[in-house]
Amino acid sequence: MSFAPDLFAGRGALVTGAAGGMGLATAQRLARHGAAVVLADIDPRVDDQAVALSRSGLAAIAVRLDVADPDSVEAAFATADHTLPSLDMLVTAAGVITAKRIPDMDAAHWRRVLDINLIGTFLCVQQALARMLPRGTGSIVCIASDAGVKGGGGLIADAAYAATKGGVLNLVKSVAREVGGLGVRINAINPGPSDTPMHQSVSAELKARIAAGLPMKRMGTPADMADAALFLCSPAASFVYGAALDVDGGSMLR
Repeated sequence: MSFAPDLFAGRGALVTGAAGGMGLATAQRLARHGAAVVLADIDPRVDDQAVALSRSGLAAIAVRLDVADPDSVEAAFATADHTLPSLDMLVTAAGVITAKRIPDMDAAHWRRVLDINLIGTFLCVQQALARMLPRGTGSIVCIASDAGVKGGGGLIADAAYAATKGGVLNLVKSVAREVGGLGVRINAINPGPSDTPMHQSVSAELKARIAAGLPMKRMGTPADMADAALFLCSPAASFVYGAALDVDGGSMLR
């Protein structure tokens, strides 16, 4: 499916985790299809990414955002209020992936993963709803994971990560039930094993083994997830609601 370059002209988006990986790819896709985009991330490299988009003639700014900090989240959305024509789209791609065995975990590990992956997603969704519901329009896309359905404990995703991503999936469904009929759509994406900066510490050998175990025989890419987010934000997905789109190369079939 192809989309017109001006698909999102006059509309605004905020993308978390936009310094790299799925978040950056999504921000680039939205900007290249006409949206004004706020790239939000705790990583200072987000500044350079926004500058690069701006230099190519696209509407993009950067904001530093710690999704685990309610004050930081509120400030980022306040920046969006002052810079975007309106907040029409939110994509929550900020997150951490961890791979510890349960005997090696402690409460601090769980709290960190919970704060970023689940509480951070909630705080951003809450801020977006406060702006979208009064206008009766908007689309929210939350990046979850196939591990949120199948569980963790594998080679690159542990129980804490899986639990928080399962929480994101249930958050999406709960919000969808609560705001049904009010004009705002919310959906999730379940990436399967993907070759992203999150997995920079994973060896090439292990990535090859993971890819070989998938029905499509390759890992996902940030571009795969960005294309899915673009679809879910677009009018083509106008009847997709409270759903979780598996973008996983067949991972769920295993």
